[in-house]
Amino acid sequence: MLTPLVRSALRDDAVNVVGWQSTQIHGGAGGGAAEGASSIYRLSGKGRNRTALHPWTLILKALYPHAGDDPSGSHYWRREADAYQSGFLNVLPGGLAAPRCFGVSEQADGSIWLWLEDVKDELHDWPLPRYGMAARHLGSFNASFPADRKSTAWPWLSTDWIRKDLAHVAETIGHLSDSLRHPLMRELLPGDAPAKVSRLWAERESFLSALDRLPQVLCHFDAFRRNLFARRAKNKDQTVLIDWAFVGKGPVGAEIVSLVWVTLGFGAVEAANASQLDEIVLDGYMRGLHDAGWRGHEHHVRLGFAAGAALRRLGTIGYVTPWIVDETRHAQLESLARRPLSAWTENFAEAGRFVEGLADEARQLMNGSG
Repeated sequence: MLTPLVRSALRDDAVNVVGWQSTQIHGGAGGGAAEGASSIYRLSGKGRNRTALHPWTLILKALYPHAGDDPSGSHYWRREADAYQSGFLNVLPGGLAAPRCFGVSEQADGSIWLWLEDVKDELHDWPLPRYGMAARHLGSFNASFPADRKSTAWPWLSTDWIRKDLAHVAETIGHLSDSLRHPLMRELLPGDAPAKVSRLWAERESFLSALDRLPQVLCHFDAFRRNLFARRAKNKDQTVLIDWAFVGKGPVGAEIVSLVWVTLGFGAVEAANASQLDEIVLDGYMRGLHDAGWRGHEHHVRLGFAAGAALRRLGTIGYVTPWIVDETRHAQLESLARRPLSAWTENFAEAGRFVEGLADEARQLMNGSG
């Protein structure tokens, strides 16, 4: 099984595998809805050709089926496999790339195995301008695939992703007051934050309707720091984007929600730098849209981002709340956050205050006063 994959990875048909090992690196976090939907392994070893031994690595991503899953749903289990098999990820526009795929195989248990390039990030800590470059690459990608094109008519694309993702957390948000008895939840949502969350939840349909009226493009929907890799290819800066499980049609501006809010929420950029990140990312995204010929209104982009960020924060709160109130999962949550929970909740709360300002901005834009 490994030999043809390794030959493709090394671009050498004379290589034979002489040894290998595997390590599980993580399973998809994916919020509560996709938990356990994938397992990810790194396989490594050596291959011998006529002259020498050569090290190699591969990523194996195993996707597991969900009963009754809708191909257009927010968390359709085999969407990433379908995206690779369609071929559209082979050559992406505007400086964006997906990992090379060396094989897609269906297993006897119904799972699907994706054999992918093991991408290396050439920058350990991204300076803020690198986020602007990634945003530019994402903008060019979005503008190259308007959602009404025949090339984006694949049945496995997500549709109405933001609304459907929120549906997964409706019960949790609806009972948020009960969860606030836990002290860590009060750190996560201090002061009047719970009241603001409840207000936004009550307003969510007006926010969603405003997003529905914006120009629609093809979005990855999960382009935050941990899914992004910087590298040089053919003497040009390239952003490699992994985890295409959510890709589908969405409003212009929604793509950079993850790049700002989820990046802040996980602490890759400290919340104290939120406004600066916002400014750099929006500027880069607009440049990318224009690079690809988009000539729409900037206030549409700003509304898509601001309203989308407000709603995505609701979803994040809904997904992390069960982990916080269940103390048996605290060690797992700390591992995911990569910092002590008290430090993570403090940063999350500050980032949340920034997004509350975006929610107010979205309200002004929706009322025509922004």
